[in-house]
Order: sequence, then C-alpha cells, then structure tokens
Amino acid sequence: SFILLMRNSLHELWVWNSNQLVEHFIGFGARTVKTEYSTDGATWTALEGVPEFAKAPGRPGYEADTIVNFGGVSAKYVRLTIEKGWGVTGAVGLCEVRFFYIPDRS
Repeated sequence: SFILLMRNSLHELWVWNSNQLVEHFIGFGARTVKTEYSTDGATWTALEGVPEFAKAPGRPGYEADTIVNFGGVSAKYVRLTIEKGWGVTGAVGLCEVRFFYIPDRS
C-alpha cells in the first residue's frame, strides 16, 4: 500500500505502471488496485470506478496511460493497494503516480 498525505479536493491520479524491458513477457506492473481515500487516516472510503491499470509497454518514453478520476472528493490521505499484477511472479509495482487536485480556496 502507498499512502499520500494532502488536504484538497482530488481531481485525478495519473499512473505510470512498472515499465521494465521484460514487461511484455513477465509483467511486473499492477493490474487491479484498490484505491481508498480518507479525511482522518482512520476511516477509509473505497473509490468507485477505478479502471484496470494498463500494462506498460516496456519501452523508454512511456507516458501515463491510466487515469483514475477522483471527481473532486475531499481527502487528506490516499491508499493504493495492489490486488493483482500483470505477471506470474509475486513482484508487482508502480513506476510513478501523480495527483492532480482542485485547490481549496478557504
């Protein structure tokens, strides 16, 4: 699980999956990821409509190809739990994630 600390209205999460040269054959990237958010770190809400994470191409210059829409939910914490990967090994991971938010004006 990954946890991010912030306090804003979340817009989107862009994902770069694991992108090693052997990705096409072995698949170290995440496929299904439980995505949850919280305002206090104790009570978690599962985000609905999280798409399957795309398998990376295993080539340089890879651009984010999975976008998770948060729809403006208010959150201080986000937890990503990888449930299933693209490959046959137990080794699974992400390369990079970027959060986009709507700034609070208060």
